[in-house]
Amino acid sequence: MPGGAAPIVASGGARGPIGQTRNPIMVLVVGSICFVYAIIQMWGMLSELKAFRGKDDINPILLFVPILNIILLWGLPAKVLEAKQMAGVPNAQVPHPVLYLLLGAYFLPSDLNEVWAAAGGGQPR
Repeated sequence: MPGGAAPIVASGGARGPIGQTRNPIMVLVVGSICFVYAIIQMWGMLSELKAFRGKDDINPILLFVPILNIILLWGLPAKVLEAKQMAGVPNAQVPHPVLYLLLGAYFLPSDLNEVWAAAGGGQPR
């Protein structure tokens, strides 16, 4: 491959880089107090999920478009479930899309932490 880079292969197939581990309760609490923090964290988590899956079907800019942000959050559990399966999470499950709409700042980092732990073998970054 160009530049000497080799693809990372998991048990479920090719995947991208492992993202940052976040405390879901802190993201929810601080994000409730400071909207800018919540937007920055959601943007980062969506970008990490997009890079890990290696697909270009998540666009974080949609968080700023009123109706499209609901559609983005509604479809997010299916994408997170796919990432969990790629990482090899045993008995992978995700919460209902309504929970992602109401408390996405808690459920998204919680689910992504499972993905990063399974993909990285539980090694902290």
